[in-house]
Amino acid sequence: MDEAIRNHEIASLLDAWEWCSRLLHVKWQRKRRNRNSCLMGMAFALSKDAFVSPMKLPSIYQNRPVPLFDQSALIRFWKAQPVTLLDLCLGVFTKDSPLKERLNQIRLKHQNNPQLDEVAKKMRAREESFQGDWLSEGHHPQTDFSILQKGMGPVLAELGALIVKELVTVDLLAREVLAQGPWKPGELSAFSAYSSVRKTPENLLNQTTRISLWRAARDVRILPQNEEEAIEMLYAALLKKITPAIKAAIESEGYSVDQVVDDMVNFDMHKTQDEIT
Repeated sequence: MDEAIRNHEIASLLDAWEWCSRLLHVKWQRKRRNRNSCLMGMAFALSKDAFVSPMKLPSIYQNRPVPLFDQSALIRFWKAQPVTLLDLCLGVFTKDSPLKERLNQIRLKHQNNPQLDEVAKKMRAREESFQGDWLSEGHHPQTDFSILQKGMGPVLAELGALIVKELVTVDLLAREVLAQGPWKPGELSAFSAYSSVRKTPENLLNQTTRISLWRAARDVRILPQNEEEAIEMLYAALLKKITPAIKAAIESEGYSVDQVVDDMVNFDMHKTQDEIT
């Protein structure tokens, strides 16, 4: 197998396990996604008979049949970019998704697997220590690859079976992504992590609560610990600040505590105090 193709498959398996894992899920939550990768996945799925440009798709999708994908196109998307399609169905690129709860039920079923946690950490550490272009030049031992493939097989089978049956729902999510506007030139490539969609309005919380969350995030950020510990501490500190009253107020507006915390981590904690207020 070509090394770049092999490493692309491994990257997908690692991303999927980090979403699934109880231990590593917080690391997955911190990743920022590139909407262009979603456009690429959709365009590839629709290019079975004739090439569809991901750059032009946002301007022409309304002229295409409804739903956008038939089952074979959705399977094509899943096989090529399973994590991107999973992200789409989880609502990563949109405000929410009706499939999120059912997908999370699968995650909770498989979330405890110490062997996969260990091999994923080892493989990520190997990639980080590599000097050069990992995608084309890096190499994981076959033993680690085999463990990852075997362990993720049942997880991906359940996820794929659920997703490919939901043509109408995936169509609605895809059209919401396409309606966000054109391809963004200069955005990082499909194999990089950047860009996410804010899930909650900035004025959802009052100024006192926003400042409280912002200060909690900043306090954790300056503590000396490794990245994984910092992420865990960050989310724990923010969740601790959400009182039952604040939680009720958030949910009364149709949002969730997780969405509020994600927005604080991905957007607000990087602002100045003046910008927050």
